Amino acid sequence: MRDAFVQPSGQDDNLGDSALRAGLLRALTHAGARVHVHLLGQTSDYVSGLPHLSNGALYTDRKGWLLSAESVPRPVYVVNAGEISPHADQPYPQPDRAREMERVVRRGGLVIAAGLGLKDLETAATVRFDSVLREAALVSWRDSGSRDAAGFGRVAPDWAFAEGSSTSAWRTEGDRPYTAVTLRFDRPWPDDSWISAVRGFAKRTGTTIATVAQVARDAPRAVQLAEVLNGHYLGAPSTRHDDLDRHVRGVYARSLAVVSDRAHALIMGATEGAYPLGTASDPQKIERILAVAGLGALTGHHDSIAGRADRVDSERTGLEAAVQASRAAIQSLTTRIRGVLDL
Repeated sequence: MRDAFVQPSGQDDNLGDSALRAGLLRALTHAGARVHVHLLGQTSDYVSGLPHLSNGALYTDRKGWLLSAESVPRPVYVVNAGEISPHADQPYPQPDRAREMERVVRRGGLVIAAGLGLKDLETAATVRFDSVLREAALVSWRDSGSRDAAGFGRVAPDWAFAEGSSTSAWRTEGDRPYTAVTLRFDRPWPDDSWISAVRGFAKRTGTTIATVAQVARDAPRAVQLAEVLNGHYLGAPSTRHDDLDRHVRGVYARSLAVVSDRAHALIMGATEGAYPLGTASDPQKIERILAVAGLGALTGHHDSIAGRADRVDSERTGLEAAVQASRAAIQSLTTRIRGVLDL
């Protein structure tokens, strides 16, 4: 059994951040690794959203984590999954992280980077990706745009597609009374035409609008949306990510569609059988992430949501196959990880 060292850090109040890292940690375990997790500074709310590792180890001290990596034969350094924002004309990873990875490789270990996504594709053209990442044993990006911009590695859907309900357990379309809505707190408020389009979709489908916040900072916006959309704000019982995960999945499982500019709200909705209707003032990131899963057809700018909402009925028929294909692709990536660990 190989020892894999990973720091699955993320924003403490962002359920999507723990959800995608949960997928990565489960994959490493399924691939046969003993997982050593470094979680310096993360709150108990965030940690509650990560899977329990029965044969792993948890570290709150980075020095102890690194010393443990130096004490085992052929360690595996796992780059944290999720969004990365390397600076233009700068090296990536940063020199101190690159040196950590190089020490692992010199000792006969290897580097895995699975599930990366670039925030800004234009910046990537000038980033100096370190050879220790370029030549890693496995590199996988969560969207084709990131892979093409970086110029190396393969592509697989976001780890969060591996989470959620089996498609066989999904409720039927007639047993989905909600249209779920959640928007980022830090983006422009949508205009009246967007409000009318979302109201119109709910009226046409005979659903009630339910707003949620799977990022704590989005809660005030969710309350405001419920008011202007004549809907209901459904608050979670606590800020613990395990509670929040159960809550929002429960809403999405009863929703015909999820309307959001949060990538992981759209992904988690899809994995519960709610069609992802992506809408944003700048939709390029969510378009890329959903496209690799075959679910990007109805994602776009706020201004064009009315026309896209009219096509939800026809696109919904392909949701189950798209989620199943995404999970198969993630299973294939997990098998690739196992193959690398067996080398």
